[in-house]
Amino acid sequence: MPQVEVAEVHLVAHPDRMIMIEKGLHPNRARAAARDAVRLARRRMPKMSGAAARGMQPLYGKGYFGIAWATEVVWYQDHGTKPFTMKNVAGKTIPMWIDDPTGQERRDNPKAKTRVTESGKIQVLIFRRAALIGQRKKVYRRDPKTGLKVLVSDKPMHYPGAPGRIGWREAKQPWTRPGKRPGAIHPGNIGVWWRHPGLKPRSFLNTSLTTAAQKAGLLPERVYVADKGWRNYVRLHGEEFR
Repeated sequence: MPQVEVAEVHLVAHPDRMIMIEKGLHPNRARAAARDAVRLARRRMPKMSGAAARGMQPLYGKGYFGIAWATEVVWYQDHGTKPFTMKNVAGKTIPMWIDDPTGQERRDNPKAKTRVTESGKIQVLIFRRAALIGQRKKVYRRDPKTGLKVLVSDKPMHYPGAPGRIGWREAKQPWTRPGKRPGAIHPGNIGVWWRHPGLKPRSFLNTSLTTAAQKAGLLPERVYVADKGWRNYVRLHGEEFR
């Protein structure tokens, strides 16, 4: 069955559930559809430790069924985020799980913690410190003739937004991609430190609810994105779920 989506009605700015209304739906049938939707969403969503997936739970009752989630990351994974500079990490030491397919990081840091993600990737825990905004690294040397300190290097440290290394450019001719300029900066490599590339929307919540509804013999029209007060919001939109 092809993945399809239905219209979304966003009722709150910080949702923790997605609900589909089907007037007169029996609770037992709603429970089966909700469980099926959660199973599909867990399978489709990106997973690292799997904690966010395990935190999703089925919601159901007379006239409705849906999915609830415990952490905001589920919503961000589903609808995506725009790229942004992580200014909130300035001056902090940040733990980071990085992929280690060759085992080099484990050889370099044998005492570092490791984990295996839900997708089977081996990762190693490392720590990186972000400099304060505007912080610079100055290097001096002493002039042998005068005995005075001389500034020989003054570079920005690795603070959020500082100029950084560009690691990925378009290939040279004849391997340049069609329509691209040889040597141009590849999308996602903007050359600044502590820049999050953003997340692409996955829409696994909507498609999972819609698929579960179709499998249950229902005709999905829309879903409501809401929080625990969703019943009042839905009533304000003229929808009845009893």
